[in-house]
Amino acid sequence: MSKIQMFKPIVLVILLTLSFFVSCKNEKSSDKEGVLQYYALLLGSSAPLAEITDADCTDPAPTFASLGQAGTTATCSNCHNAGNANAGFDITSYNSTRNRITVGNPKGSLLFNKINSGSMRIYNTNAINKAIYCWTLKGGNP
Repeated sequence: MSKIQMFKPIVLVILLTLSFFVSCKNEKSSDKEGVLQYYALLLGSSAPLAEITDADCTDPAPTFASLGQAGTTATCSNCHNAGNANAGFDITSYNSTRNRITVGNPKGSLLFNKINSGSMRIYNTNAINKAIYCWTLKGGNP
């Protein structure tokens, strides 16, 4: 086993330990951007997500509920909820989420860009990515 492979579990344990001491604070996510990207690199979550195209969106009118079904409730709402709207954003609120998209243009939307290249990239999954892309493309329906 190489020295780097032996070092990864140690780093992972340290990061997990540190995560218990870090809580969601109401601060700008851009303040933590560099640290989060560094964690992503260490944890190997900087691998590219599957490229999504308009053809991948087979549901003609996905609803806001499809975001929760894809994992935003389990993943994102830990910090972005009504009681703790980190960075002023509540993923459980249709209006708050709708205000972060450009209907019909997922790649021009703040939410899609933030989860793909911003500080929230390390929490994104292919399922969340596709759900937000398709929901935005198909109208951001309630």
